[in-house]
Order: sequence, then C-alpha cells, then structure tokens
Amino acid sequence: SPDGKILASGDADDTLRLWDPSAHTSISGPLTGHTAAINALAFNPSGKLVATGSADDTIRLWDVASRQPLGAPLTGDTGPVTGVAFSPDGRTLASSSQDGTVRLWSVDPIGTYIDQLCGYILPGYAKSIWQEADLSIAYQPPPCRRRL
Repeated sequence: SPDGKILASGDADDTLRLWDPSAHTSISGPLTGHTAAINALAFNPSGKLVATGSADDTIRLWDVASRQPLGAPLTGDTGPVTGVAFSPDGRTLASSSQDGTVRLWSVDPIGTYIDQLCGYILPGYAKSIWQEADLSIAYQPPPCRRRL
C-alpha cells in the first residue's frame, strides 16, 4: 500500500490476500471473487482500494477496510488481464490484456457525478462566473468533492 502498512498478493488459486508486512502475518483470509489466477494488482493512491486483474478476463475492485469486492467485475477484455495501474488522482484505472488492448476505467463515478452536479447546482462556483463577477477574493472550487 502507499503507506507501506499493507501488502497485497494475488495467487493462482484465484484469491487475493492482505498482509501485515511488519508482523509477517496475514490480515485477511483469502478474498474470493475471481474464477482464475490473479495476474496483476495495484493499490489506489489512498490505499483504500485494490484492483486485481485475472486470467478470467475480469478486473475487480476491493475495499481494503471491509475486505469486500466493490460492485460487479469490470468486463470487456477478451483475454487474461495482465496489468492494472491507477492514475495519480485515483479516479482512473488502466488495464492491459493478452488480447492486445489497454483500457481505461472510471473508478470514481460518484466523484465525477458530484463534479457535474456542482457545476449545475452551484453555478456561482463556476470559475468563469466567479471571474466575471470580478470579486476581490480568489476562486475556491466547490466544497462538495468526495474521494475514495
């Protein structure tokens, strides 16, 4: 994990495991959901999510705190998923597959939706409107962001 407190491992037995690297012990039982070997995994920048890519041609997102999968598997690859990586802001996941593709997945749809709502509901916060008002205080983005 980004803070070094949790280690994640994927296995040929289709499971994800979380470990405490300082104590050299498992902090979770095997987390199941894939139907074939886990080939790739990555923590998001906050360390709250783990993405796993599998030979079952799917990607799963896992909540680290609850040790549960988030939603349904991400599907679309026609070959085993060979790599996963989060963008620096954690809102996009890139995946590579043996089918020769690289895909980009939005993994913060709520945050994206909130950004859109802020633009509609709080038009006074829109930077262009703020600048047109020629206010003497600096523009502040809407305070309604949520981060995973």
